[in-house]
Amino acid sequence: MSTLQPTGRGIFARHDTAFGWTLRIVSLGIVLALWQWYGRLGESFAIAPVSEVAKALWTGLTEGDFLRATAGTLLTMAVGYVIAVVIGVSVGLFIGVSSYARNTLEPLVHAAYATPISLLIPVIGIYTGLDFRGRVTLTVLWCVFEILVATTTGVREAPTSLISVARSFTAPRTMIYRTIILPAALPYVALGLRIGVARAMRGAVTAELLLSAVNLGKILTHAGSTFDIPTLLAGIIFVMLLGLVLMYLAEGIEKRATRHRAA
Repeated sequence: MSTLQPTGRGIFARHDTAFGWTLRIVSLGIVLALWQWYGRLGESFAIAPVSEVAKALWTGLTEGDFLRATAGTLLTMAVGYVIAVVIGVSVGLFIGVSSYARNTLEPLVHAAYATPISLLIPVIGIYTGLDFRGRVTLTVLWCVFEILVATTTGVREAPTSLISVARSFTAPRTMIYRTIILPAALPYVALGLRIGVARAMRGAVTAELLLSAVNLGKILTHAGSTFDIPTLLAGIIFVMLLGLVLMYLAEGIEKRATRHRAA
């Protein structure tokens, strides 16, 4: 019988969830109302009313311009993200377990991580070109360092006491990696992969804006150059929503990958 009764903690959790969603919806409604009001004033040509932006967004979706462009942008993002995952996880593991890599590669990684990626665009354009290969290269650089640094941090969070015990029992190195180091690093790796998704999306769109105007970058560039503000704002909102969906998908995968630690 007691299992059918909601616990106090469950009731409070549901109330917090309902309150949180109510607060989000009300806040969004206030922002949209203020946006519509200010856009109708006509004091700034750069702020179109939200009703016109919504109309431009609907036109872009129904006529297929946004969806066709999104396919190209997602292809650039996906290829760049997969390459970044392979490089980031493998190099991050190497730096995390090797003192040689920690002393030689890690300073270079930190220096590259602190460098604005936009500064590398001229170099990327010269050595890789402005087409698909150049855009993928820029996408990789936008997201690889978050994955790499998170992986390295996760490996270093592995409990040294367990590693010492395993070594005292002459456990094979592969067993130590498989049973102690990798499980300890998994939440950090998953976090780095989730952050990397958003960074890859930003990198792909940035490459289409600054390297070669194609896909979503072409829509945004054309709308900006012709002062088509509703389409420009609609494109920006569409990119934001796309990034939000990808982040939620990555968060779901992260929770599934680390649910055994929360249990």
